[in-house]
Amino acid sequence: MGRRHLFTQTVALLTVLAGTLAVPTSTVLAKDVTLKQTYVNHKKELKGGTLKIGYPSNNNFKGIFIQELGTDSETDSLAELGQPGLFRKDKNGKYVKGGLADVSFDRGSKTALITIGPKTRWSDGEPVTARDVAFVYEIIANKDSTSEYYSENLETIMGMKEYHEGKTDQIAGLQIKDSKHLLIHYTKMAPAMEYVDSGYLYNDAQPYHYLKDVPMAEMAQSDKVRKHPLFFGPYTIKKVVQGEAIEWVPNKYYGGRKPKLDKVVEEVVPVAQVAEAMRSHKYDIILHESRATYAKTSKVDQYVTLGTMAYGLQYMGFRVGDKNPNGKSVLDKELVTNNRALRLALAYAMNTQQIVEEYGAGLQKWANSMVSPAYGAYHDSKTEPYYQNLKKAEHLLDQAGFKRGKDGYRTRPDGKKLTLHLLDQASGRGNDEIRANYMQLWKKIGVKVELKDGRLQEFNSYIEQLVNDGKGFDVWLSNWAVPMPPTTSVAGNYMPSDPYNFAHFVTKENTELIESLSSKKAFNDKYQLKQFYKWQEYMNKEAYIVPRQFRYSTYVFSKKLTNISLKPKESYNLWENIAFTK
Repeated sequence: MGRRHLFTQTVALLTVLAGTLAVPTSTVLAKDVTLKQTYVNHKKELKGGTLKIGYPSNNNFKGIFIQELGTDSETDSLAELGQPGLFRKDKNGKYVKGGLADVSFDRGSKTALITIGPKTRWSDGEPVTARDVAFVYEIIANKDSTSEYYSENLETIMGMKEYHEGKTDQIAGLQIKDSKHLLIHYTKMAPAMEYVDSGYLYNDAQPYHYLKDVPMAEMAQSDKVRKHPLFFGPYTIKKVVQGEAIEWVPNKYYGGRKPKLDKVVEEVVPVAQVAEAMRSHKYDIILHESRATYAKTSKVDQYVTLGTMAYGLQYMGFRVGDKNPNGKSVLDKELVTNNRALRLALAYAMNTQQIVEEYGAGLQKWANSMVSPAYGAYHDSKTEPYYQNLKKAEHLLDQAGFKRGKDGYRTRPDGKKLTLHLLDQASGRGNDEIRANYMQLWKKIGVKVELKDGRLQEFNSYIEQLVNDGKGFDVWLSNWAVPMPPTTSVAGNYMPSDPYNFAHFVTKENTELIESLSSKKAFNDKYQLKQFYKWQEYMNKEAYIVPRQFRYSTYVFSKKLTNISLKPKESYNLWENIAFTK
């Protein structure tokens, strides 16, 4: 679906840093790891069995089993057994036939026709209908909903804006042709629509017959969503230990192949305990293995590690504005973070290259852009990263009027005290050392940075402050994971009405560049790519968001398993096909 995940920063360093890192005169690049995407096991399959999955995290999952209402990547990852998505995609993320539902576009009539498979059913036996697909859009756009995923892309659906504003009780552009066909009418078509997770079309359905009587404002906390949800995927929930574990059993009404396992048990595992759990063979699968765990366990014979370059980014952001009463981002020119020289100075003071090279275990790359190399040609490899240069950082601040006081710290250009407040989450000793390292480097250039409220934030509180509060901090550290295509999933984050514009920065040039990526001209691939490179260069120049690291997503599988692949064509059916062998 068209959403961006906030990743928890639970990844521990291979080696704990001792105090502030010294900047080396020369570094040796960590050798990149070559990761396969498929594990081949020709042994005979066994019927049944209980699959045990560990999810490394120092935080509890929220357990809101409606993607459109959730905000944590933990719940989404754990829930994939039940909600794999309606649509199938190719290696580039574009729609292909053969999913639980299919879609076809007509540029001439500005429509998308969703056709739901005849065997696609909910785990209570009821068929998945066009009304269920339309219900997804109502959940996102309803004025009483707690969803964070309403966007300008959705406003291209006829009548969506009027529904979102409470002016109508129906979305005019959603036409239910019959129980298995939903025709969506758009005001305009965009090149990104041909990608599954673009945000113009949602890769999901929700059971209207089951949830229609639950008030929108209360849905996220309803037992029907948190304890007894329905799914259309290969498995359904038998039991939830909130925040800690989920027990799954086969969905006997699943529209695909019958799942081969008797039961699946998923557990959240503290990051520090994952390596020992693997050595004792406690789990058959580890989802989203950390680089520290990889370094400790990559040679454990009983497991194989598969991975791909992630559609994600670790970054630092600057809050330069706020939301207005209508939820749109507006710049606040009084905020000191609106000074570009200050933002650039903090970026050039950071020794991110050294951290990646020495402690990434080969599973990270120094980010030169906001767009991961996983996006192929969309990644502008010629964009220069922020090389550490303390002299340049100091010069930028001097020229901008940030003068040093007797205590070594700088004042604002107006002479007032300068203290920036950093929002970050409690995420393990390794990340604590990296953060302290950055803060010490900022101190060297005379910028005082303190933690918001003098402490690190608990994960759920951190997400709440970043997503809904937006007050009391100037800078934050975070990760994200975003789908194809980056013209909407990455750049689209920074439109005025996008809920993921946490920086709340709005400029005419930025908006025009992003809008050009979805214009009629953008159906020409060369034009769109040229504009997207311009946008990446603009973001690098302005430094509202400072890229830090790209990373590989790694998954650990027991060698006793078979039918395992992370390739898009095969991974769509991973959970129905996976099985134990003799």
